[in-house]
Amino acid sequence: WLADRLAPENVPVSAEQRALDGYRQLVAKRQWLVRIVVSVVLGLLVGLPATAQWQDWQLFRHAQQFGIQDPLFSRDLSFYIFRLPFLEFLVSWLLAALVLITLVTTMIHYLNGSIQMQMQGRRVTPQAKAHLSVLFALIALSRAASYWLGRFELTRSTRGVVQGATYTDVNAQLPATSLMILVSIAVAALFLWNVLQKGWRLPVLATMLWVVVAVVAGAIYPSLVQRFSVQPNVSTKELPYIERNLIATKIAMGLNDVKQVDVKYGLITAADVSADAEPLRDVRQLDPLQMRDRFVLDEGQTSYYAIRDLDVDRYAIDGRVQQVLVGARELNTDGIPNRTWVSRHLLYTHGCGLVVAPASKVTVDGRPIYTNLDVRQPELYFGEGLDSYALVKSREVEQSCADGKTSAFSGTGGVQLSSLIRRAAFAVHFGEYNLLGSGLITPQSQIMFFRNIRERAEKIAPFLKMDSDPYPVVVDGKVMWVLDAFTTTDRYPYAQRANIDQLSSGSGLNTNFNYVRNSVKIVVDAYDGSMKFYVVDPKDPIITTWQSVYPKLFTSVALAPKQLVEHFRYPEDLFRVQTNTYGRYQFEDATMFFNRNAAWSVAQAPAIEPEGVSGAVSGGLVDDLNTLNTGDVRDASVARFEPYYTMFHAPDSAQKTGVFSMLRPFVPFSADNARKELRAFMTVSSDPATYGQLTVFKINDPLPEGPATIAAEIGSDPAVSQQITLLDQRGSRVIFGDLQIVNVGKGLVYVRPLFVRPDDPSAKQIFVRKFLASYNNKVVLADDLTSAIAKLFPGFKDNLGDRINDGSAAPAEDTATNSAPTNDTATTDTTLPSSTGGNSALDTPNALLAKAEELFAEADAALGSTPPDFSLYQQKLAEARSLISQAISLIGG
Repeated sequence: WLADRLAPENVPVSAEQRALDGYRQLVAKRQWLVRIVVSVVLGLLVGLPATAQWQDWQLFRHAQQFGIQDPLFSRDLSFYIFRLPFLEFLVSWLLAALVLITLVTTMIHYLNGSIQMQMQGRRVTPQAKAHLSVLFALIALSRAASYWLGRFELTRSTRGVVQGATYTDVNAQLPATSLMILVSIAVAALFLWNVLQKGWRLPVLATMLWVVVAVVAGAIYPSLVQRFSVQPNVSTKELPYIERNLIATKIAMGLNDVKQVDVKYGLITAADVSADAEPLRDVRQLDPLQMRDRFVLDEGQTSYYAIRDLDVDRYAIDGRVQQVLVGARELNTDGIPNRTWVSRHLLYTHGCGLVVAPASKVTVDGRPIYTNLDVRQPELYFGEGLDSYALVKSREVEQSCADGKTSAFSGTGGVQLSSLIRRAAFAVHFGEYNLLGSGLITPQSQIMFFRNIRERAEKIAPFLKMDSDPYPVVVDGKVMWVLDAFTTTDRYPYAQRANIDQLSSGSGLNTNFNYVRNSVKIVVDAYDGSMKFYVVDPKDPIITTWQSVYPKLFTSVALAPKQLVEHFRYPEDLFRVQTNTYGRYQFEDATMFFNRNAAWSVAQAPAIEPEGVSGAVSGGLVDDLNTLNTGDVRDASVARFEPYYTMFHAPDSAQKTGVFSMLRPFVPFSADNARKELRAFMTVSSDPATYGQLTVFKINDPLPEGPATIAAEIGSDPAVSQQITLLDQRGSRVIFGDLQIVNVGKGLVYVRPLFVRPDDPSAKQIFVRKFLASYNNKVVLADDLTSAIAKLFPGFKDNLGDRINDGSAAPAEDTATNSAPTNDTATTDTTLPSSTGGNSALDTPNALLAKAEELFAEADAALGSTPPDFSLYQQKLAEARSLISQAISLIGG
């Protein structure tokens, strides 16, 4: 509009202007239409990007104070995290809008004749020159504002040895940026002054000078300072800024309140073990990754149920709080028989109940001992893997759970299809005509969608980062899903960015951040999908800000049921990030941090399969196991020890009941990963009374062997490796479980379950077949944990209760070291008819192994039959392993 008003009434005649006369005549009668179209297009181009900034705008409006000031500009951290992002967007949006407006205005002035490129002398009318000069001045001023805000971004600089404003940023980049602000303002003033002057010479020269200053002062000068002043003296010039980074990183990662305990391990005897046997009774035998197939085989019930994941939790069983593995029996839509629309959406609508087994005890043949929890509403309409919609309260009777007690949904977990308009809307949304035309749908019918609990939570709170491992708990007879949610930012001044390579791809923390809190526990009712967002960290300013934005969404954890709070777990993803950081950031002294002489690394991960065994598990399965069991946690091409949940007993502690915690060990840092001694280990409590307390147990010299060394000793011990090799024969393969650190009295014991499963990756039979234990440079292998401890500590006669004889099977005898059998051990004699028709005892190793080979072949045949004969398969495997144990005894004897 203004450009049109400033257009000259008489345009000098020239070839250039004659070419534009046609445009002017065309537009003259449609001037307002052209203006409206141009304005709408410009508005869309400029306005649409702003819609994506709704989160920054809400944080800007409702910002809460951190109560901490940054050391460079002395501003509260809320300015950097809540206000600066929106201000930067606003300035960049303004700058882009001004540039676009200037371009369009210049074009309109040209079309109107205010700018004539072929004219001699004055080519721009004074009115157009004034108009454009003001616009150029505004662009320069907006650039000055951008420079001013850019100063605060130095607190996140990555130029120095640590993140944050370091020597070059403070002493070179910051003064250069201040100079750029002054130059920008000066250029803006010259453009405004140019309104009253002739020509463009002075502002053009000033703009060229601006560009030169930007290159020299803004880029070249800081680079020279960094290269020739800082790098030769980095150990002295960067120390004050390293100290700032140390303090900020600890606070940002929640590591500023870590409790440190010094530990000195000593020798222990069988009597000491007997006096403090509780930690051994809490050793977890069942691995949540390895045992999933076993749970599916034993308790999956039908093809239309799936146990997608096993989670570690704790429940009181037989009067004692124990670790358990919990799996939800969810609906498996791929396994639904007769996959019609009615079957998929009206008949098979939900999963049924939980499968639970104590993790510290198994049957004598190594199977889980399942138990029941008080679940009075077993139907699971919402879960981890439900991606399709379900229709409830229809005329079709839903498939009931195995107990047959209930079938029809009686809640309000869906949208009621009470009108034809609603049915038509959902039919269009899902592309399914049956939603509109089916006679099975009534006005009382409800449609459930967004049944995947993580997707459901993300739809409601997209500003939270979701954990990768939701888990089910039982509260007042109902199944509830608990999903950890995090608040993060990558704008915490001076804090080091977290290493996202240490996380699996499914983690919500798989993003750039340098501040994190597990501020929210999202609880989803598995029956009706109702959700509660419990704030568990009210001191987190980010979550308090979002509470101000959505006051009705969040609930204080003080209002959560006690039974629910008792099952809250500290999230593994967060603990992994914190332990990755703590090894380097444990120091208070910047010099020690810089030298890194006393730094730690997360311990190297022990292999999950025997070294040197070809085809230990089928190739695809090995890849899956290594990826899942180590989370692809790698540093310098070395896998790192995965944290694991445990009923933790502190070293030399008198406590009889373990604290449900997570643990991860450290070794001394070395660039080539040569150091493998156990330097420390960190735990974090999930007990309601001490939830979130991080404790590092620092081990005094002499340092004991670390996990990688123990794993290597297992492979190098002739007796142990020979037994493992014999177990890993045709038809069955060996996989190791978690290597667990157990504090017994003043001593340290390593234990590790050994699983045996069929070579066929589709077979689900897996058993806890053996137990490895190590103490004071000695490694043993036995049928069970009690026997292993008895071998490590001669004279130990207690029964740890880790094997329960349920009468279903008898274990193979463990005679590798000629030890007496335990109460749960039986001896098996097997004979083979001789070639002459008489009976000849299998009294040589070769004969025993030959017969074992035949039995393995028979087991393979049973597994390959149609349908597979699992009972015969297990029987033949048990007989073969018994013969192998006898062969080992003869070889060793």
